[in-house]
Amino acid sequence: MQHAGDYEIEDKGALLSRAARLGRPLWPAAIGAFVVAGLATLARLAGPLAVRAGIDQGIVDGDKRAVTIAALIYIGLLVIQYVLSVISRYGISWVGEQYLLQLRQTVFSHLMKMDMGFYSRSKSGVLVARMTSDIESLQEFAGDGAVMALTNILTVIGVALAMLFIDWQMALAVYLVIAVLLVATVIFQRYASRAYGEVRERIGAVLSGLQEGIAGVRVVQAFTQERSQASTFGRVNEAYYEANMSAARAISWYFPIISFLRVVAIAAVLVIGGIRVIDGTLSFGTVVAFLLYLDWFFQPLINLANVYNLLQSAMAALAKLFGLLDEEPAIQERPGAFDTELPVKGAVGFYDVAFGYEKDRQVIRGIDLEVPAGQRLAVVGETGAGKTTIAKLALRFYDPDEGSVSLDGADLKNLTESSRVDAVSLIPQDGFLFEGTLGDNIAFGAPDATEDDVWNVLRAMGIDDWVRSLPDGLETEVRERGGRFSAGERQLVALARAFLADPAVIVLDEATSNLDPETELEVEGALRVLLSGRTAIVIAHRLKSAERADRVIMIDDGEIIADGTHDELAETSPEYRHLVEVWERGSV
Repeated sequence: MQHAGDYEIEDKGALLSRAARLGRPLWPAAIGAFVVAGLATLARLAGPLAVRAGIDQGIVDGDKRAVTIAALIYIGLLVIQYVLSVISRYGISWVGEQYLLQLRQTVFSHLMKMDMGFYSRSKSGVLVARMTSDIESLQEFAGDGAVMALTNILTVIGVALAMLFIDWQMALAVYLVIAVLLVATVIFQRYASRAYGEVRERIGAVLSGLQEGIAGVRVVQAFTQERSQASTFGRVNEAYYEANMSAARAISWYFPIISFLRVVAIAAVLVIGGIRVIDGTLSFGTVVAFLLYLDWFFQPLINLANVYNLLQSAMAALAKLFGLLDEEPAIQERPGAFDTELPVKGAVGFYDVAFGYEKDRQVIRGIDLEVPAGQRLAVVGETGAGKTTIAKLALRFYDPDEGSVSLDGADLKNLTESSRVDAVSLIPQDGFLFEGTLGDNIAFGAPDATEDDVWNVLRAMGIDDWVRSLPDGLETEVRERGGRFSAGERQLVALARAFLADPAVIVLDEATSNLDPETELEVEGALRVLLSGRTAIVIAHRLKSAERADRVIMIDDGEIIADGTHDELAETSPEYRHLVEVWERGSV
């Protein structure tokens, strides 16, 4: 059964059909590999016929020449099979790796387009599991399983037909044994399908718990909660163990059945074939050839059972990945969207805006606010009042449930994504840096910028001497998440990045709140240069940010309760005055 946003692993038809559509450009190469694998299988299947001829026409008749010819033909067939197998194996592996290359890129690109609501409800560990563990399951199948599956399926079909061609009576006896095996296989598939689906689900929970524990290890140790955290992870780990054991239980009874039925089939052929050889109705060479085919029949079945484990794991992973791809971003560019009019002035408007992260609970409501171009607006309020939500709506991380948010009079919903992003930029509380060079990080929002453009920005902000003092200047490696730099230096880079992008509107989540006083002065100086002539919406957590603003609004319980300059509100608004007193006591 298929559900919106997910594929049940039982729905293999829809899953495989979609997988095939995704890999359509690879079809010619896949068909070529399939044809070569088929020719390799034919070469192998012709081998027992050469053996039969060598026994019946050579050994039995005492003809050495016939024995030699049969041996040479058999060796030639093995050489042909080897060459074709090498080509087909490489071809199938190439197709599989190309498919995974495309799938990884598709999933990552899709994740980069998802809205903030998706990330707020999705565990990062589970998303990492989709891109690591699930892709690895597919890679394991593509690397070994696909080759083994194709060659063994072709072998089983070819051997079944060859046995029927050699002697239909012995073939029917073997087919009866195979019928029993097919029933066991159907039962195994149904049970293993559910088990492997559960395994893929549980591995995501394990990775999520592991990531959370490692990321929060300082907090865990600070509160001496190591045992408690280990116990929480232990429960998740135990569930993963149980899911794997469910799959193991299916395997434990299925493989012995295959081995047992193989022995039964060999015994049946020896009895039937031996009696007929004695009666003179069947040649000895035919019995030997049939036994070779029989061994080739059951060994591929055992291999396919092993491959089925990889296939089930891969199918479960594919279902999870397609379920992820089925998640539609809530924020999308509308048909007919248009660019902002140039030059962008930067006037921002909120008109009767209401919004909630959950349908039954509004975070803000009735927000009417106009921010003129070039104004520096501070948004203050207690934790949970709705300050950050105002910023997220201005950036169109979310769309309001009611009302509209506009830029220069145009509803953000009607603007093209590229023009909106060019016009409105975010500077977060902690400047995030990507692994790479300092220059790459500064030019992240303006990839077409030249090195001269970067240096002009650095000089304008007064931080060019700091960059020159670094070992490699702009080529300095920032390391993972900017670990080479202090918090203040990372924030300076974030400000330079925004300056180079040259937006008309900047949203700041208190860019100096985590800095020491000396570093704060340096960052504040760069910030003044950046904000000059630009509209700024500042989520203020401290008094200084409100004092520096042209205008302050106070949010309480999702509504604007005060609007004016800092001095005006300190005089006229009891709620704002109380907040100022709290700030002053905190600074003291």
